[in-house]
Amino acid sequence: MSFESFMNSGMAGGENDVLAKRPYIATNGRYAGHPVVTVNTGQLDEGGNPVYAERPINTNATLRKDEWIDLEDQIIEAARERLVIVDDLQSAGLTYNVGGLGTIISEWETGSEITDAEITMDGETVNNKDRQAFGLNGVPIPIIQKDFTIGERMLLASRQRGASLDVTTGTEAARAVARKSESMVFFGANIGASNSAGTSYSIPGLTTFADRETYTISDWSSALVTPETIFTEILAMVQALETNQRSYGPFNLYIPGVYASRFREDFKEFSDKTLMERVQDEDSIARVRVSDVLTDGNVIMQEMNRRVIDLAVAADVTTVQWQSGSGFTNNFKTYAAWAPRLKSDYDGRCGTCHGSTA
Repeated sequence: MSFESFMNSGMAGGENDVLAKRPYIATNGRYAGHPVVTVNTGQLDEGGNPVYAERPINTNATLRKDEWIDLEDQIIEAARERLVIVDDLQSAGLTYNVGGLGTIISEWETGSEITDAEITMDGETVNNKDRQAFGLNGVPIPIIQKDFTIGERMLLASRQRGASLDVTTGTEAARAVARKSESMVFFGANIGASNSAGTSYSIPGLTTFADRETYTISDWSSALVTPETIFTEILAMVQALETNQRSYGPFNLYIPGVYASRFREDFKEFSDKTLMERVQDEDSIARVRVSDVLTDGNVIMQEMNRRVIDLAVAADVTTVQWQSGSGFTNNFKTYAAWAPRLKSDYDGRCGTCHGSTA
């Protein structure tokens, strides 16, 4: 996803939203050469859009406006290259805004089912009353972060040449944040926090979630395992979710990179479809996604429904900057603050099936 697409997607408030968070050096206008931030004036233009203006600040700034845009462009694009399940959750609208970095824990209620309704001929007929049982669950919201630096001399040299700022290290930092975010969703994170009542929460992953459905699969990377066998096991995972978890899809199937080539093979001899196409022909399977974070021997079938999963977001992938005491080094931090909320009901039913060879 490009920076422009990201800004237009609703995941960010546009160029002005980026600049409002960061001091930059104005290149023209009355504040040219001075540190400023972009602010919303509270007024609207003729088209009904907010009017923004630059305001001077008493904070040091290092980058110019176009340098921040270029840096953010490449960092966001690099991060999105590596985000698979996180990007799927965001694209499906399965996010929950926790209100910013000040939120340490995101909590939600779990509810049980009630007994079936009754069929009668009289609305006054006395029937069995029932009430839900409720529980409380939650996850801590960690900060996934990676620091990098840009030397002041390198920055000045790029301006003198009129060349774009080299942010190669920044893009690698973004990929590191994305890679760790993906790993957290699939495998959880060894981090915890407690609420005011003393209840402790951790971050389980799709392969470690206690309430997940489990299924033993063959070694899909082996040439001895046919595409037909893989397809049969995928359907068995669907049935397990429908029967045991009352989860009816549609499902996303996440596979590691080592299995990708098997899904490009013909479904059967002389077939006109690949295994990938045959799987995605099933109404219950929405997509097959390849994640380079998932390890060999693990696949995940996940219902993409807010009832069973969403992403608690305190901050999307972003970058902040500060200068060293000497002024010769510009320090940057690329980070995101979010956590997967894997949900089961009061009776322990969820929408996740973990297939593994173990």
